[in-house]
Order: sequence, then structure tokens, then C-alpha cells
Amino acid sequence: MWIKVKGLNNPIAFDGVPNLVKILDKVLRGWTFQDIKKGKGTPLIRLKAGARGYERRSPWIKGGDAIVFPDPVDAVCDLLLDLEHAYIKDSHNLLALHAAGAKIGSNLVVFPSTHGAGKSLLTAALAQSGHRVFADDQLPILPGSPTIAVAPGFLPRLRNPLPDDLDQNILDFIESHSGPQSAQFRYVDLPEEVLAPLGEQAPIQGIVLLNRVFGASPKMEPVSEAEVLKTCVLQSFGRSLNAIELIDHLHNMVKDAVCVKLTYSTVKQAQALLQEKFA
Repeated sequence: MWIKVKGLNNPIAFDGVPNLVKILDKVLRGWTFQDIKKGKGTPLIRLKAGARGYERRSPWIKGGDAIVFPDPVDAVCDLLLDLEHAYIKDSHNLLALHAAGAKIGSNLVVFPSTHGAGKSLLTAALAQSGHRVFADDQLPILPGSPTIAVAPGFLPRLRNPLPDDLDQNILDFIESHSGPQSAQFRYVDLPEEVLAPLGEQAPIQGIVLLNRVFGASPKMEPVSEAEVLKTCVLQSFGRSLNAIELIDHLHNMVKDAVCVKLTYSTVKQAQALLQEKFA
């Protein structure tokens, strides 16, 4: 089974794994794809069932070997990384950040962060408060002044198990909007009023560095442009640019935004401070 994805130059091959296509359809918003005959184009991304699980090959997998996942939801989770790479490549003018993004009130706020900062869970909490989610992990951006955030159209993905100190209202919201899940991950099936579909745009007006520390008193404080720029450079991926071009694009984004550092222990604390600052 091959599918043609609108916006991508190359088809994706799903050889003997139609169940992965069904899961993919459940976790995307605003994407359109159709079955095509094999031989129409050259797939850059290929998936098939192997002896150890679901195998995937693509130009973005280091070493050129197949990456394998026994669980179908985990296989689709990782496939989204390649889907984003292909989308950025074929757009010709987008960059991407490992970052969450949400419209808090009228302000699009970006959270560039590595694993463990809590950005996906925070995204779900902001959705529970009615704020429009753009991304929880991978955020395409259109360089310029202002720099524009472009929604990738992916459901937020949380790690299992959820933290014990999660606010009950947030927990109820997550459980009542349950999407595909595995032992490791769960998707939050957000309603359309709080999830931006693929391609929705908004100017970036705030950048927040997350600092999650167990037991810490919540606080929000100014942070230097230099620290924010360094973080964004480290979290950028996608197009092949030289260092000067990349820094120039990201500096334009940083200088036009309100930049702060948010230290927090629980998601509820972060949710409250962000609403106070940006809503």
C-alpha cells in the first residue's frame, strides 16, 4: 500500500501494514492522503512488518538501517518525525524547532525544550483551559519579522504513566479525550476548537524556557536573548542552512518576542503563571 500525502513530493510505502495507516489518520489533523499505485514516484519513507516488529527506513534514520518498533502506536509515533522532516524539506522555506506552541489568549507562545521539561503535558493542560494548541513537540516556523509559527497538525502525545501530582481536572480532560495509545505513549484527541490543523499560522509573540524542578516554588523571570537564542539553535532542525543564516533567522524570532524562564514543579502551577502572563 502506497499513499500520496498532499504537500509531500514523495509517496510513503506501507507494505503489508495497513493498520499503521489507520493509526496515522487518527493522530493527524488537516493532512490529506490517498492510496496510489505502486510505481508512481519513489518513496523516501518505507514501512513493513518484520520478524521483530514494524520496520521503517528513511533518509533521516542514522546509519541507514531500519528502525523497529513492536507496537504499532509506537511505530506511528516515530514515523511522525520523518513526516515532519519530509514536510520541512518539501516546503523549501520552513525551519523547525523541537518545541511546543500554543495560543494563550491572542499570543502565540513557543516552548523550546528537550525531553523531560514537560512541554507535552503542559500543552494538554493549556488545551484543557481552552487555549489553542499548535504543537507539543515539533513546531515548523516561517522565518521573517515577525517569525510565523505553522501548526504541524499532530495530536499531542504524552508519556505513560501520567504523573501522580497531576491536577484532577487536567487528568479528567486527558482521559476523556483519549486517542491511540501504547504502554509508552498516549495521544490526546483534542477537539478542533483547541487544536490547530496543519498549516494554520500565527506570529510568535512569546518564548518560554521551561525549567521543571520537583518541589520548586513557581516563578517566571526575564531571560536574556542570548540564552533563548542558544536554546533555539540547539533545538532547531530541518533545512540545511549555514550557521550564520540559521542564527540570523532565529535571532529575528527571539528579538521580536517576550522571553521568559518559567520554573515550576506541577503543570497546574505552570498553567496558572502562563495564563497570568500571556492571556
